[in-house]
Amino acid sequence: MLLAMTHVMLHLGLCAPIAQLPPESNVAVHVRLTDRSGRSTLDRTFRVERGDGPQTLVEFDSNFGTYRMDVATEKHDCRATDFLYFLNDDGARSITEQLDTAPPTVQVPLLLSGNAPQSLLYANPTFVVFDKSAAVCGKPVPAALTTAHSTVENDGDSYFAALYNDDPNHAPESELIALKLQTPTHQHHYVRLNIPYPTPPLPWPGGVLLDVTTDMMDGLATDPVDTLLCPRMWKTTVG
Repeated sequence: MLLAMTHVMLHLGLCAPIAQLPPESNVAVHVRLTDRSGRSTLDRTFRVERGDGPQTLVEFDSNFGTYRMDVATEKHDCRATDFLYFLNDDGARSITEQLDTAPPTVQVPLLLSGNAPQSLLYANPTFVVFDKSAAVCGKPVPAALTTAHSTVENDGDSYFAALYNDDPNHAPESELIALKLQTPTHQHHYVRLNIPYPTPPLPWPGGVLLDVTTDMMDGLATDPVDTLLCPRMWKTTVG
């Protein structure tokens, strides 16, 4: 039985030493994926053309799961590091990383992902964090905390997000994560995710799977905006 693979299109923002090369120059890019045990599932050097744009492209396939990705162009001393989750399907995923001459800062995020309809992707999903003591279901949302930030990538019929805790001194499970969705009138719905947060600093990312359906999105249409919504059908799986 063949395992489902994700085809990865890795768009690399060029660091200054590479950006200064002629467009026809070839650049050796080393990509390494490692799993939780430290085992390499990809350890390969790709030769790509610098081109005339601000990015270059590397393509490869990966099994599903969570991996640490290290990218290096050793001749030019440019690097990038990230944690990634690949869904268990035969789809494609587009990832953008910025190469830098400075040593990469390795920050372990909470990874959130799932299948989703186009209506979710059109709603510009982001994740915000509230003080749990001030956030009450059915009540107006308090001001979002500035102690966390998130990144979200929408890819066809799925999304991939990373939530970074910028203040590890906050008490465990003292905060609440909400999915922030923009309405067609540029207001916002806030859907509570029942996930313990923050967790103590970990060497490997936690993972949360939240598949969103069209029915789930349609159910928000008549709900109040700027209110903490706690619908029962929005269920997460924590890995």
